[in-house]
Amino acid sequence: MNKNTTKLINSKWEAIGNAQSIMNKTRNDLFDDVALALSRIEGKLSFLNSESLDGGSRIEGGHSQQVAKDVQEEVSQTRKALDKIFVELTDGKNSLFNS
Repeated sequence: MNKNTTKLINSKWEAIGNAQSIMNKTRNDLFDDVALALSRIEGKLSFLNSESLDGGSRIEGGHSQQVAKDVQEEVSQTRKALDKIFVELTDGKNSLFNS
């Protein structure tokens, strides 16, 4: 193998390593800073939207109840979209070794 070929191969592995590092950091940041926050928000909204001990609503008023339910649904949809992003990051990372 000549010097240029070795340099090219080493450069490719370095680029793959850098891309993998960036993907791992991005995935970790998304989990730590976004997914966990969404989970906490979803839990709090679930509590607010549940029945109180006396069987009534925890939130007074029809509009406020609907807003809380709408926000809970939006958070749930956002978490599903984030899960897809996690899968795409994993697939992208795995594809680096298949190229």
